[in-house]
Amino acid sequence: MTINFILPFAGNKPIGGFKIVYEYANRLSDKGHKVNVIHPSYTFKESSFNNLKYLLRYHQRSLDKSYLPQEWFSLNENVNALWVRNISNENIPDADVLITTAWRTAVCAEVLNESKGEKYYFIQHYETWNGPEDEVNATWKMPYKKIVIAKWLNDIAMKMGEEAAYVPNAFDFSEFGMDILPENRSSLKIMMLYNDLEFKGSKYGIEAFNILKKEFPDLELTLFGVPDKPEGLPEGVSYFQSPDRKTLRKLYNESSVFISPSLAEGFPLPPAEAMICGAALACTDIGGHREYAEDNETAVLFKPESGTAAAEAIRKLISDDKFRIQIAYNGNEFIKKFTWENSVNKFESVLTTSE
Repeated sequence: MTINFILPFAGNKPIGGFKIVYEYANRLSDKGHKVNVIHPSYTFKESSFNNLKYLLRYHQRSLDKSYLPQEWFSLNENVNALWVRNISNENIPDADVLITTAWRTAVCAEVLNESKGEKYYFIQHYETWNGPEDEVNATWKMPYKKIVIAKWLNDIAMKMGEEAAYVPNAFDFSEFGMDILPENRSSLKIMMLYNDLEFKGSKYGIEAFNILKKEFPDLELTLFGVPDKPEGLPEGVSYFQSPDRKTLRKLYNESSVFISPSLAEGFPLPPAEAMICGAALACTDIGGHREYAEDNETAVLFKPESGTAAAEAIRKLISDDKFRIQIAYNGNEFIKKFTWENSVNKFESVLTTSE
């Protein structure tokens, strides 16, 4: 079977949703399928200035191959990674299956001929943070077969009267693992992904740190992320920009608590990676986290948009070692059920099963 994945743009920066698509591309190609991963230089038409910018970027990335995830992910040699000007019949190869991976790619794929593949919509988030609600909702009603990564997304599909296959995200347990036991870690070393998108809620995590720093003067917060180091970080906060996987594993293992203060997530990877590495999780009570976070069992949940609530959750963990260690081990055991073998087999089954 020939499979087309259409991503919304270049893959040069680490993005969780892209990582999942690349993993499927690698693993489906290992199972004997021919896989094309298509990166368009743009999706929707922009202003004349932006179109010129995208044209120049298209030629630049064509030459230096910077549309590839070379710095942060290793694509198999037999995965055909394409860089195209836009999503059109001229630029998309023929295939048996075509999988759109974002609401914009779903819209653009409407014009594609049947020869480009039977259309699927791989839904990794409810993307109202990235587009008008009515336009995002309209893509859920398009006549594509739908695959969702989380139960809360399946609930949205059902409310819209749509059917979707639930295939949860998975993890490479050789990439991340517990190198330092939870009981051998300083309870005052905590960690968080930093993102400057408002819905990621990073400001609430930093606010929680400021609250707790007054109570626990030795508290340390490790931040990592793609953006440049934010200005004005408080004392006791360190920042790692786009750390490689080996460094990230080390940081997870040195942290006793991982904070995820997002307001919305599809099925977030970093909190789960931290769980694999033995950190106890404190996270917002939202659909994406509930895939693996059960309050006071595998994590401590708190209400979104509140630094005070985040601080209370973190305090429960850093002030009670026995509780923190139990949460860490519970989470580490629970997350092990999300294997790539299960997810790839289920994903493949959805693609090969006719109506």
